Amino acid sequence: MKSQIQLFGKGFINSYSQLFFADNKTFAWLLLLSSFVNPVMGISGALATISSLVFSYWIGLNRTHIGHGVYSYNALMIGLVLGAQYQITPSYLLLLLVAAILSVIIAVWFNTILAKYQLPSLSLSFLFSLWLITIGLRTYNNITLNENGIYRYNDWYLIGGDHLVNFMHKMEEIQIPEVIDVYLKSLSAVFFQYNIIAGFLILVGLIIWSRIAFILSIIGFSMGYLFYFGLSGEFSQLYYSYIGFNFIMTAIALGGFYLIPSRASFILAIISMPIIGILISGLNGILIIYQLPLYSLPFVITVLIVLMLLSQRTYLHRLIPVTFQHFSPEKNKYNYSNNAIRFKNSKWVNIQLPFFGEWFVSQGYHGKITHKENWSEALDFVVVDETKHTFKSLGTSVTDFYCYNLPLLAPADGYVVEIADGIEDNKIGDVDLIENWGNTIVIKHADGIYSKLSHLKANSILVNINDYVRAGQILASCGSSGRSPEPHLHFQIQKTPFIGSATISYQINHFISRVNEKYQFHENEIPQEGAQIHQPIKTPLLSSAFHFTLGQIITFETDINSGNKHSITWECMVDSWNKTYLYCRQTKAYAYFINNGTTFYFTSYHGSKKSLLFDFYLAAYKILLGYYPDLTIKDSIDIGLFKHPISSWFQDIIAPFYLFKKVSYQVNFKQIDDMIAPTYIVIESKIEAYNFNSKTKERNYKLVIQDGKLMQIVINPNHKSALTITCTN
Repeated sequence: MKSQIQLFGKGFINSYSQLFFADNKTFAWLLLLSSFVNPVMGISGALATISSLVFSYWIGLNRTHIGHGVYSYNALMIGLVLGAQYQITPSYLLLLLVAAILSVIIAVWFNTILAKYQLPSLSLSFLFSLWLITIGLRTYNNITLNENGIYRYNDWYLIGGDHLVNFMHKMEEIQIPEVIDVYLKSLSAVFFQYNIIAGFLILVGLIIWSRIAFILSIIGFSMGYLFYFGLSGEFSQLYYSYIGFNFIMTAIALGGFYLIPSRASFILAIISMPIIGILISGLNGILIIYQLPLYSLPFVITVLIVLMLLSQRTYLHRLIPVTFQHFSPEKNKYNYSNNAIRFKNSKWVNIQLPFFGEWFVSQGYHGKITHKENWSEALDFVVVDETKHTFKSLGTSVTDFYCYNLPLLAPADGYVVEIADGIEDNKIGDVDLIENWGNTIVIKHADGIYSKLSHLKANSILVNINDYVRAGQILASCGSSGRSPEPHLHFQIQKTPFIGSATISYQINHFISRVNEKYQFHENEIPQEGAQIHQPIKTPLLSSAFHFTLGQIITFETDINSGNKHSITWECMVDSWNKTYLYCRQTKAYAYFINNGTTFYFTSYHGSKKSLLFDFYLAAYKILLGYYPDLTIKDSIDIGLFKHPISSWFQDIIAPFYLFKKVSYQVNFKQIDDMIAPTYIVIESKIEAYNFNSKTKERNYKLVIQDGKLMQIVINPNHKSALTITCTN
């Protein structure tokens, strides 16, 4: 029962914030309060919301969606509208219950249909349900109109007595410019009211939730306001009805919610405003024939047709859709911008190095020997010794060369589509220009992504055409066939499946380069000519420490105040999208992570910044699972996680145009007890925050890995206020 009450409570309050695409609790409570400026409307809306939640739960709909208010916000709007028009009687309450249930049924139908096209249903359920009820009520006589708004002082007196009546009277006497008056009343019209008090409450909540949405609301309303005056339109449509909010809601939806906030999204929002104006005038002329209200129909139509238009694009360079919704324009912007930096070169297919051990890039992209014109974006690999020689002894035989006969690997999963074999190795210095590529394997990894390994040893190929190969599977041995004066591997990525196809530029997923015993980690980069590179080698101690399994419980203990021990428990869990995360039981915070076998890294954090899980999120933001002395890894962190009352709000306002805040991450391996079989490793990481390239904050961490687990997390280890968290299980 307790869990059901919590679910209904969450769904109830989220139904209000859903009207603005938000998930902010403060905003939701202000919206709830604004709905009670007209008490009858507020009560009616609340009853409809509760009825829809109970029905959704009883019928067995998705619990997560119920908690988010997905099925109930349409019922809330219907309750508000009906509460503004009809008296609350037993017959009305029955009507309200039926209307709430009907809205859920229609909402599920619209959600199911539009989900096929990846489109939102918005308030379609509200509109269709309300129209059906409006038409149906014309045949019933037991539902009577009320006088809400006419004798509103009586309504206020019932709630707060003389004090509230006097306060409301003074508020209404305040003289404000007409444009501000209309703007506030347009905001209140979202809740089907038309007074500046409700509008002001909504405005405060809007600013608290999102500064970008606030700016968009002003842009949307201003453009709509100017459109009416510019065309000498009938402004009474905007001023004396509930439809001015269509401009505001459309601007927020297209400018910052369904699209990443940017210059382009703001321009799109502006372009959409005249469309809204035309739709208001045109649709109102049609619906008035049937005596049906317009309400949010222009907003719904405009957003749906624009999103459908954007879905048909073949060139995506601006107006970026939000792929994972954070229910905040700022969070959408900052998360996208950070991921664009972190994963800027990421590909659908991860290509790894096609060999074991360390090899030397003897010829890189646009090499001076053979990597030219259509075949310029390719790599040649050999093996060298400490003196950079490729051979031992005299180097007169292919067997003298270090790379000769070494195994070569599949760079990614795929199907073998072409093979050339049976071509003998050349004598050293000779080339075969007729069979230019020599023995070759071509593998299809995806449409338009093929890898080719050439100059292989004759009769060493272990696969056949149409075989499915796994990344890292041995394919053949290195040889010196074709145009190959000495043994080496020619490796390239191409768009077509033919031997001899033109090359394309394509990054290697992960590799380590070494220059004079100094190591550097590369991620989604192209190896440079002259570099010695190898696939990162995992250290079992690190792999074990950062291998969190589903259901794993991790318990820490820390001294908070002079010897008072505090216990912290984290659990590894997985969500419905099979994404893994660590969950803190005490603070209810959670941090999503990925372990790809080469690196462990966090992708997002949700919850209190005071949680020690947040410190671990920062400390282990990205960890290479192989120990390399003095190796440094750098990354960027979502600036939305670090708030400052002044600078963060200013950044929010200009975020669609310019980001002046930056948070960087750096991690180093500092200590190991044994390079061959370590049992103890120390990792140090650092977080630095910048405003306009000026450092404003720094935080340091130390991670102690011992006996296959994360033993300690030390926050600010070099300060007197250092805090040590010790694992107890």
